[in-house]
Amino acid sequence: MTTALKPASLLPHTGAMVLLDRIDRWDDETIVCTSHSHLAADNPLRDDGRLSVYAGVEYAAQAMAAHTRLLISDSAPPRKGFLAVASKVTAHAATLDEHTQELTIEAQTIAQNRDSSMYQFRLSAQGQLILEGQLTAVLSDAP
Repeated sequence: MTTALKPASLLPHTGAMVLLDRIDRWDDETIVCTSHSHLAADNPLRDDGRLSVYAGVEYAAQAMAAHTRLLISDSAPPRKGFLAVASKVTAHAATLDEHTQELTIEAQTIAQNRDSSMYQFRLSAQGQLILEGQLTAVLSDAP
């Protein structure tokens, strides 16, 4: 679907920890989001004033979580999710904040069931690949 949704309503995070600005499009297999938060001085993932390229894993995890919520057809409350595995992660830059353009975060489902999901992801800026890999998340019924 082509859309311009705000991801904050789909994520358990609040305030500056909501890293995604908008969901540009999604379908049953894929979600594409954009963000400028990598340039914010108050980005909670900054360390010593810099934003590591590996902070992009959290951007991808938030895209996965938003996609999972969009796919749920019932009105049940969101389940807590935990990033279990990050694999095949390849960095093509040293930091996220060296890119002054909008980030594009793409995540595509590899496998999914009621309790877990695996996605491949790509972060880019103006078509330049920054970070890519695979993430596996598990969902819990615990409050």
